[in-house]
Amino acid sequence: MNKKSMVLAVSLGFMTATNVAVAQMAQQPAKLNTCIGCHGADGISVVPNFPKLAGQHAAYLEKALKDYRDGFRRDESMAAFARGLTDEEIRELAEYYSQQTPR
Repeated sequence: MNKKSMVLAVSLGFMTATNVAVAQMAQQPAKLNTCIGCHGADGISVVPNFPKLAGQHAAYLEKALKDYRDGFRRDESMAAFARGLTDEEIRELAEYYSQQTPR
């Protein structure tokens, strides 16, 4: 492989990796940063006190978040985060975490 071919191959590889990263970012819910601190971006919490959300059923996650937001489930820290979420934002977060791979 000559130098020009190698530069082209590396450039194409970098562009592909960048496009994949951008596409993955576009699929993340707008309010994901609300959850990352405790539950992780991939739903795998590293702190035992915070449940792992990856792979949970979307309907379960959606109901749980709505229940925290609406006061049916009681946890002050979760209620504080969920209070400002709309039904659509909750649906997006539940769907996102349900599609993550549990470990």
